[in-house]
Amino acid sequence: MIIRTEDIFATIEAMPQFVAAPVVLCYWSVKDEVPTHAFLDRWFGRKKMVLPVVVGESLLLREYHPDGVVRGAFGIMEPSSDCPVVDPSEIAFAIIPGEAFDPSGNRKGHGKGYYDRLLPSVRCFKAGIAPAHKIVDKLDPAPWDVPVDVVVTQSRPCPF
Repeated sequence: MIIRTEDIFATIEAMPQFVAAPVVLCYWSVKDEVPTHAFLDRWFGRKKMVLPVVVGESLLLREYHPDGVVRGAFGIMEPSSDCPVVDPSEIAFAIIPGEAFDPSGNRKGHGKGYYDRLLPSVRCFKAGIAPAHKIVDKLDPAPWDVPVDVVVTQSRPCPF
């Protein structure tokens, strides 16, 4: 299945919340996620781009630098320890991955709970991005789940 990455990120880049955000949380994509590498490189130097780093059972946030990524937990590339730590309160716009999203903005992650523990401290506009086949009719959120404000899939946003 082809993921129309350009359409997804064109929609994100046109959102007023993204335009106004000086600090953006993103993720380093793996296999079946929406590819983020070109997006990160495009915005590096124009906005402070931030990626999560797995530390034990939690995610630490570090500033992204194209020359400063190393293989981390689960084989996912992440900013090295030389990259500055970013406090979650600095994040002005967050791009969130998911295994599935529903029409209420609920998300299902990979099952380890890393984003479930991080998202309560990230108090900004949250955009989930996913290929269209990852949008489902209904997910049953747990009490600690934090929904996203919008899901962008292919070329259309789905506000909740």
